[in-house]
Amino acid sequence: AQRTAIQNPANGLLVYDTNFNGFWFYTSAGWLALNHTKNAWSFTGNALAGTELLGSTNGQPLKFISNNTERLRLSDNGNLLVGITSPNYTTSLMEVVGSSTSPNAINGISAFNGSGVFGEIKSNNPTGRSSIEGYYRGSSTGNTVSGVLGSYSGTSTSGGVGIYGYNAAASGNQRMGILGNYNSTSFGIGVYGVGFGGGLMTSNSDVAVVGWRANNQPYSGYFNGNHVIANGTKSASVGTSWGNQLLYVTETPEVWFEDIGRGQLVNGQCSIQLDSIFLQVCFIDSLHPIHVFIQEEGECEDLYVITGNTGFTVHEKRGGHSNVPFSYRIMAKRVHFQDHRYGNDAVWGAGDTRPYMQYAPPTPIDFNKNVNFQAEQKRNFKEPPLPGNFIRYSEIQAQLKSAQRTE
Repeated sequence: AQRTAIQNPANGLLVYDTNFNGFWFYTSAGWLALNHTKNAWSFTGNALAGTELLGSTNGQPLKFISNNTERLRLSDNGNLLVGITSPNYTTSLMEVVGSSTSPNAINGISAFNGSGVFGEIKSNNPTGRSSIEGYYRGSSTGNTVSGVLGSYSGTSTSGGVGIYGYNAAASGNQRMGILGNYNSTSFGIGVYGVGFGGGLMTSNSDVAVVGWRANNQPYSGYFNGNHVIANGTKSASVGTSWGNQLLYVTETPEVWFEDIGRGQLVNGQCSIQLDSIFLQVCFIDSLHPIHVFIQEEGECEDLYVITGNTGFTVHEKRGGHSNVPFSYRIMAKRVHFQDHRYGNDAVWGAGDTRPYMQYAPPTPIDFNKNVNFQAEQKRNFKEPPLPGNFIRYSEIQAQLKSAQRTE
């Protein structure tokens, strides 16, 4: 109190303060403490005993300055802040905000056998959040603007992944490597894969997964294993004067391959040898015979067929000797699947699963009517009944929004 009460002290005035037990000197900036050399931080480093501290001992932040500009701050609440003076989120332990000269807030770079950025939620931690999260809340437009961007620019001669998802859980179900979705109030796509020559679709459609490749080029989608479509159809989309129209496939309880061809009766009979490649992909024996459907294309007696393991013979009934052409359709069991008939889909659980299937109203042929139809379907959408072992994505979204509100 006596020191601060000195009237108009001269620059350099030295005072011993008995409250602090140390010397203070006056400058135009005010009174400054003259620390003992043994407690000062040296520009060349200090030999520490382990009890020393660097920082504030009261409710004030620790600021780090360069070129007379604050670059980093350790707040009085323990937030480590770069580029800002107060945290944007109360839950942040560390925040880095980019600037016009340094727009990348954080660059994680490793030149060794390690990750550039690593995130982990400790085991047995009940948090509902992800170890690494990315949000984009800017105003830019375009299909490259993203919450998380993954890119591979390595030098290996094969392989390389922009984004890799792996679920390491050793038990349980509903384990996913990558999950994609979008706000249901708009039209969108859950996951989009673009192959060479592909593009991005822009029509008002809701699609879970899209694979797009240049027309007539292999492959927009490739599955090595069973490909199952539940509560829906398998279709081809073909261009017409009315826009692309859907053509639906035939589905059977068994696994068949089929072929179509033509033949010519000579004196009332004709032998047909099956295609050599077709024989390789089919399984034909006495227990799994081929099925042949004949359509005569001229005046003759009725025809009948005698089948074999590599072909069939067509005969005219009642000893006829006609020379008319005919067309045929043959069906044979697919090799390795020759004994399949139905097969339970365990995904939908036990018991009567018919309540989980819904009537599908037909899609309009006209484009504009279809656009309105899709919008109307969305406006009137009601959650369908699902087995108890299913988790609705709306529940996952609610969990995510709840976690975001805590930020």
